[in-house]
Amino acid sequence: MEMKTIDVGDSVHERVALLARVWDVSPSDVIRRLLDEFVRSGGQASREHGDDEVPIHAMYEGQRIDAVYHTRTKRVDSGTGVLAGRSFKSPSDAAMAIVQALNPKVHPNRNGWTFWNITESDKTLATIKPE
Repeated sequence: MEMKTIDVGDSVHERVALLARVWDVSPSDVIRRLLDEFVRSGGQASREHGDDEVPIHAMYEGQRIDAVYHTRTKRVDSGTGVLAGRSFKSPSDAAMAIVQALNPKVHPNRNGWTFWNITESDKTLATIKPE
């Protein structure tokens, strides 16, 4: 079977690559999963955030950490950095783990809603925090 290619912008490529790392699948499988979910939902994508997964990032101690925030569960899956491949039950748990790993001499308590930025807009995660 001949493989086809699709040209995408840098930001789309980065997001597909991030999901591929987090899900431990190929970029092609990421696209297949997203399309399958779109078909299962009857073609109804969420208008508020696109879907359940929001690419996020944080800068701490000169290191960028990319992750995915899940709007339904509030879970954060780290895709890059010192905690790559780990999952946390909240943005704050993920932020505290990063601080503890990169700067163990300081108290790790952090507000994850302000620690993380939404990659697409660079606004803090607090801008989509559920009530």
